[in-house]
Amino acid sequence: MRIRIKFQFKEKLDVPVHHQELLHGMIYHCIGDDEFRDRLHNIGFPYEKRQFRMFCFSKLMGAHQFENGRIVFTSPVSFLFSSSHDRLVSELATTLFAKKELYIGQNRVTMAGIEVVDEKISSAMHIRMITPVTMYSTLIENNRKKTYYYSPAEEKFSELIANNARKKYEAIYGNPAPETSLELTPLDSRSLRPKTVLFKGTIIKGWMGDFRLTGHPELLRIVHQVGIGAKCSNGMGLFTVVRELNEK
Repeated sequence: MRIRIKFQFKEKLDVPVHHQELLHGMIYHCIGDDEFRDRLHNIGFPYEKRQFRMFCFSKLMGAHQFENGRIVFTSPVSFLFSSSHDRLVSELATTLFAKKELYIGQNRVTMAGIEVVDEKISSAMHIRMITPVTMYSTLIENNRKKTYYYSPAEEKFSELIANNARKKYEAIYGNPAPETSLELTPLDSRSLRPKTVLFKGTIIKGWMGDFRLTGHPELLRIVHQVGIGAKCSNGMGLFTVVRELNEK
């Protein structure tokens, strides 16, 4: 399920350009059940040595300007939250409505509303990234670990995206993923834009732009709900459907 969460506030809301960490903290803070929150944070949905949190979210959206390397918003603002876990969405929405005031960083805000965002999922789609899509491998170079981020121009990029999607499916359902492969390819490589995100002191490299996404509808529904690629619960991999593509 995907929801748009809207806040209002007096005067202005001042946050860093890279404010995904603030929203990430608020999301966990708004999970009222302590045991459920701790299990999601510490265990998540395990798959072999991996742990998936099965949610993704956008940055804040609204009228804004840049001041001294920060973003200053005027009221209202909103952000998108998406998850395959209905209980997580319910916990978040219930707590948000129950609280008289909330904080995004040092900014006090109040709830202005929540709406469900529905999009049609088909086996071939033109999608647009709302937050950067990233895929990487951890390599050993000179006895040191190195993170290599792939470009969508590399064949390995789509292959790893598909493997990641299958792992998410199997972590959720405990069953083998559909055999139909998932494929993510740029619609126009010239329009792709590299985007760097700073999250808890770590630099994450990703890509913005429009892509062709094809595959089994169940796999596509999962990545639409929880994000496509890696680092989705850190604010990466959220996309919107622009239109259905005719594959005939």
